[in-house]
This record gives sequence, structure tokens and C-alpha cells, in this order.
Amino acid sequence: MGSGYGIRSDEGERMTANDVQAQPAAEITDVWSRSASKYRIRATALLILNIVLFAGLGCFAYWLRTGEVFAPAVDGYWRELAATFMPKGGATLANFVLFPIRVDVVPMHGVVVGLLLAALVSIPILISILYRFPSCLPFVLVIGFLAVMPWLAITILGACVLTSVKPFRFRFRYASALLGLVLVLLYFYGASRQTTPLVAQYAPEDRIKFLAPWVLATIASCVIMGGVLFLARMVNYRPGVVAPLLLISFVVPVVLFETYVGRGELYYRLFEKRFQSHFLMAQHHVDHDVSEWFEMTAVKVWESKPYPRPSFETSRSLTELRMALELENYQRSLFARECNSLIEECRDFVLYFPDSRYSPNILYLMGEIMDTRIDLAAFRDKKVIRYYDDFPSQQSENIWRKVIHNAPDSTISAVGRYRLAILEAREGALEEAIVLLDDLITRFDSRRPQPADPVNQGGVNQVLKSAPADASLKVPVEQTVFEAKQLMGLLLQNGSDPRFGKRPFCGSRPGEPRQPGLLQLDPRHIRYEENLQGIIQAYPECLLEDNLMLMIANLADSAEERIRLLEECVERYPNGDAAIEAYFRLGVAYLESNSPRRARQVWENIVQTKPDDGLWKPLAEERLSSMPAITAPSSS
Repeated sequence: MGSGYGIRSDEGERMTANDVQAQPAAEITDVWSRSASKYRIRATALLILNIVLFAGLGCFAYWLRTGEVFAPAVDGYWRELAATFMPKGGATLANFVLFPIRVDVVPMHGVVVGLLLAALVSIPILISILYRFPSCLPFVLVIGFLAVMPWLAITILGACVLTSVKPFRFRFRYASALLGLVLVLLYFYGASRQTTPLVAQYAPEDRIKFLAPWVLATIASCVIMGGVLFLARMVNYRPGVVAPLLLISFVVPVVLFETYVGRGELYYRLFEKRFQSHFLMAQHHVDHDVSEWFEMTAVKVWESKPYPRPSFETSRSLTELRMALELENYQRSLFARECNSLIEECRDFVLYFPDSRYSPNILYLMGEIMDTRIDLAAFRDKKVIRYYDDFPSQQSENIWRKVIHNAPDSTISAVGRYRLAILEAREGALEEAIVLLDDLITRFDSRRPQPADPVNQGGVNQVLKSAPADASLKVPVEQTVFEAKQLMGLLLQNGSDPRFGKRPFCGSRPGEPRQPGLLQLDPRHIRYEENLQGIIQAYPECLLEDNLMLMIANLADSAEERIRLLEECVERYPNGDAAIEAYFRLGVAYLESNSPRRARQVWENIVQTKPDDGLWKPLAEERLSSMPAITAPSSS
């Protein structure tokens, strides 16, 4: 009995072994299909390596947008992460090609962005195919929380579901990958549409540059996924196929960025943004109207006073004085600290990136910061907050010298030469100032004949060529040249006064009663007109007197008062070097007072009888050409 059982047992064992040998081998469809421990350990180790490499890629993606490496360590991280969930907020994928580095300015950055997006998209999809869906979740989290692209992470999560979960999964793995990529393409299309209103103002060839990263990311994703899946099939899905290509996908964008874009480009753009947020009003002469807020505050202050109250006008005047003093204290304290903080950033940039093509730009911005002030008189007179930077500070002199030395042909050197000429003339070096102004006009006057530009070379190099370093600064070259011609004419005509020498420009000599000169006066100072009168009284009948009277006339608030003073000026100084400008300004005042016929007569007189000074006569011609013909007689 026992032997019978044993015989049957042996037969059963032999049948089981035969059955096992007769069964086909299990199909290997991914890296987990191999159950041997050595394959599982190797697959797990390589998956962890892939996650680490991909985390580095996510940090690189965040750094490209912010200059910060590890997002969770940044102050306000959770607020920023929440802001990215706003589809039309400022932190969308569309901004990848707009800020901080615009791809139309640096086209090679579009290549970097395209390859980076291709890696961010393709790697999680490949992991979901080769390692199964749960393994892609850490990669999706990297995109969402380290790269701070939660919408892209959600999109890729959906793509991974389409590629690896039944019934969407195909036996032909590349078809599954392409199916998942369709969802990403829809997201890319939405991102590209968000940039459309912002780039509509650009030329067609520049608009194409904004679309190129999305196209490149799509093509590169297809190539990466096809290559990895082909190699995986060739090695029968053994672990280790993804890591080398992930490393290449990480290294290539980094190397391209470092070689053709550079960290200096990124940090400069970030600083330029911070600078504009502080000094945009100064650069573009924008006024921030606070009159309504001031009136509301004045009423509240008056109503809060106990009875018996002073009159509202008295209370309002005291409120105005208090706010003006607070604004002045702000300029001396908080505003000064903000300026010093930005200046330190400028110095750090020049220290760390001395060979960057943006180092001269940083010096230019440093000079702008040093020269920027708050117009206190504008607040008192018009209740507007206004910044200005056209009265250079003595501390910026060395900065403007460095700008001219480091970028002599750049547009920023035009401003540098003009500001330095003012500083030189202010100290009595009129000859040096004239040389600087003459050099400025020779280099940048658009009215002069310019040498023909060489024929641009086409091809890929031309398409990928970066814009000039100073392009984004929008330096007002024409305005600077105009002001340089004004100052140069003023110095040439009045700099050698036979009685007073340079003192009307540079102020009194040591030992004499203190009297500032014209170039030492800030035109925005509340006592500017009084100081101009002081120069006339200190140096009677000096060569500069007609120019000083013209400046006083231009300060008049009403057109009628300005007309009276200008008529007095042209009558008193008919042959002075300020006569043409006085006539031109008189025509402007006539036009403002609704007397176009008289304005036309004045400008026609300039064009027909006055010598060409290169300044006011061309402006008079432009005014006449833009005026409509006057057919009916005017009462004026």
C-alpha cells in the first residue's frame, strides 16, 4: 500500500516535471518580468538612479526659470506652487519661452527648452512602459514639486495611464507611447496659444521662434521614446536601458545652455526684471498719480481732528507737508537701502561673471540706480510719484567711465558719454565734456551718413544668433543725441565768457560768495527757478543769460505766461544762441493757446530765415509738415 502510494507519487512527480518542461517560458514584457533576485535588485537600483537623475533634471528646469536650484527651500514655495495651478497665472509653461530668457532674444535657449521638455515628457512615459505604471509616480512628483510644473505633471500622469494601463496598452509599445504623447501635445498646444497674444507684435520670423521649442520637444520625445523602446526590445527588457539615455537627456541641455546661453544670461535677465520693478517709472518717465489717494487721506485726517477743527485748507496743507517730508525721508532711508541692495547685486554679478557680454549692461544699470531720485516737487505740485535719472550723481562717474571703456560702440555708451560729459563740465572740464559729446554725436547721430552694413549671412547661424546685449534696455539713443547736441552748443557758445569764464556753468570759485552754476542745479529741485535767477544776478550780462531766461520761461505753468516770457526773451536777445529755441518754444506755446496760425508763422520764420543748427530748425520743419493747412482766417 505504501509502495503503491510511493509509485504513484513518483509518477506524479515525473508528470509534474514533464508538464513544467512542456509549458512555454513566461513572456518578458518589462523589467519586472524577470523574477530572479539579481534582476529585481538591479532593476530597483537602476530605478532609484533614474529617479535621482530625473530629480536633477527637475531642479535644472526650475533653476532655468528662477535662478534657484532647490524649489522647496525657497521662501514662499507653497504660495508659488499654488500660483502655478492658476491656468492663466504668471507661472505657466508658456512663460518658459518668455521669462526670464526670451527665445527670440536668445534662440539657442529655445533648443535647450525643447530638449529639456522632451526629457521631462518622455522619461516618465518610458518608465511607465518598462517599469509599469506605479514606478512612474516618483517622476511625476519630481515634475510637480521640484520642477514646479504641476499642470505638466498632471498631463504626464494622464499620458502614463494611457500608455501602461489596460485597455489602452498595446503590444506595440511605441504605439502606446505615441498615444500618451497625444495628451502632452494638447497641453503643448494650449501653452503655445497662451504666448500668442504676447508675441503678436513681433515679426513672423520671431513668432516662429516661440513655437519652435514645442515642435522640438515633440520631435525629440518621439526620437527618445523610439530609441529607448528599440534598445529595450533588443536586450530583451533587461534593466539599464533608460539610465544612460536619461543621463544623456540631462547632460545635453545643460551643456548646450552652458556653452551657448550661459549662467550670466539667466542671472542678468532675473536682475533686469528686479531692476524694472523698481525703476521702470524712471526709465520711461511714467507718473504714478496719487492725487485721489491724497485727497481721501487729507479728508480723513481733517475729519479725525477734534473740535474746534482748523479749516480744511489748513489741514490739507499740513498733510501735504507731512507727506512730502515722509517721501523725502523715504528717499533717504528705505529707497536708499533698496538702491544699495541692487548696487550690491550689480557688483556681485560683475565679480562672478566678468567676461559676460552683459557686464557692461550691469554697469549701465548700476549707473542708472545711482542717478535715480524721487521728484519731490512733482508730488507737491501735481500729486504724482515720479522718478528721474537725468541729473547724474557724482558717485556714478567711475561707473560711466567703465561703461564707455567696456562697451564703446554699444548704445549704453551714448548715455554714459552724455552723463560723464555733464559731470566733467560740472567740475569745470568743459573741453573734456565737449570731446565726449562730439564723440557721442559722431557715433550715434542717425541724421549723419552711416557706413553701409555688411550683408547678413543667412543659414542656421544667423537664425540662432542672439540679439545684441543692449537690445532689451531700450536705450533712448535719439533723445540722448538730441540732448548732447543741446549741451554741446551751450558749452561751445557760452563756455568762454570774457568776464566770468566758466563760473556761470560751474559755480563760484573758492573764497567767493557761494553761487552754484547752471550744471550744478537740479532741474527738479523746488527752488530751481530761484536758483536760475540767482545766476543771472551773480553774473549780469553773461553769455549764458539768454539761455537762463529761456529756461525760466519754459518753467511757466500756463501757456499765456510762457508766451509772455518767450516774447520778452526773443525781443531782448534777438541774436543770442538761444533765439532759435526760444522761437520754436514760442510756436509750441501759441499752438497750446489755440493760435495755430501764429505758431505756423513762427516756425516758417525759423525755416526761412534762421541758420540750420541741426536741432530746432529740423524740428520746426517737422512741425510744419504735420500741421493741417489753414484755409480760414483765424481770430488770433
